[in-house]
Amino acid sequence: MAENRVAFVTHGGAAIGFGHVKRCVALARAFAGAGAQCLFLVSPDPDVGAGVWRAGFKVAEISWETDGGAARRRVKAFGADVIVVDSYIASAAFMESLRLVAGAVVAVDDLADRPLPVHVIVNGGLGAERLSYRGAPDTVFLLGPRYALVDPDYAELPERAVRDPIRRVLVSLGGGSHDAALRTALAAVDATLDCVAIDVAPGARGEVDLGFVPRRSANRVVVHAGLPELRGLMLDSDVAITGAGMTLYELAATGTPTVTVTMVSNQSGNAAAFSGAGAALSAGIVDGAGLGTALESHLGRLARDLALRAELGRRARSLIDGRGAVRVAQETVRMVGSAR
Repeated sequence: MAENRVAFVTHGGAAIGFGHVKRCVALARAFAGAGAQCLFLVSPDPDVGAGVWRAGFKVAEISWETDGGAARRRVKAFGADVIVVDSYIASAAFMESLRLVAGAVVAVDDLADRPLPVHVIVNGGLGAERLSYRGAPDTVFLLGPRYALVDPDYAELPERAVRDPIRRVLVSLGGGSHDAALRTALAAVDATLDCVAIDVAPGARGEVDLGFVPRRSANRVVVHAGLPELRGLMLDSDVAITGAGMTLYELAATGTPTVTVTMVSNQSGNAAAFSGAGAALSAGIVDGAGLGTALESHLGRLARDLALRAELGRRARSLIDGRGAVRVAQETVRMVGSAR
């Protein structure tokens, strides 16, 4: 793979979150781990650019959504063998045009709401195989949790020990601004658990207004601002409350018993699929009137039922083994090699 060059076209920010960028970085690490060179083309955003740079990859800031020609020129100058596009707004015409400048174009997509005339379509979500994708005649489909794009380091984790009682809770609701939801989650922890450390991992900027003092003074809230990744906090946690995006898949890879909150509509499928598989508990949507009550109910069950926590973690880990990004990289490189 050493001779391959891989360009990633994506975006993120406080308004749309950082899930697209996070899974592209995971896939880039899989490519780079086998010797490929990687370049990210991202729309200008200080958090996105800095995050990709900290991950060890080159960044070119280009408003590719409105200037597709500039993006094509940049990836052509880079000499890309593979172009990975991860965005809900990337058009079929844009992706078709990229086929003219690279040996393989990969679309990372979990909506299946438009034609994707690319060489490879990747969706590592639970239930992805049931979606009706419209690819090209030569499209290869890599669908389902076997291809979940989490960092390859998640494949090499120690066996989780289920501790009792619960002593540490992780709360991470995504990359945007979710102060009200964070306060609801923290209040639910405070109402159901005692003598716990509550680790709060806010968005990239780390700005959060908790706006309340826990009623149980024995509970301790720690805000972890600006962490590049949460794997250590996940492994230290006994349970987690999270949005149903990429962080849910990372928590699954660590075997962490998790309660999900659907932060945006496109996460509803993830929440339902994990809940249906017995791999997480769902507390509903972020602006639902019963969110706090549902969180308290689920946390109470988890506190009382050690076997439930163990089973949730086991099933989650069986779904997401941490090797999905490596599989996608291997399949893509195999395709490029056979086309040469």
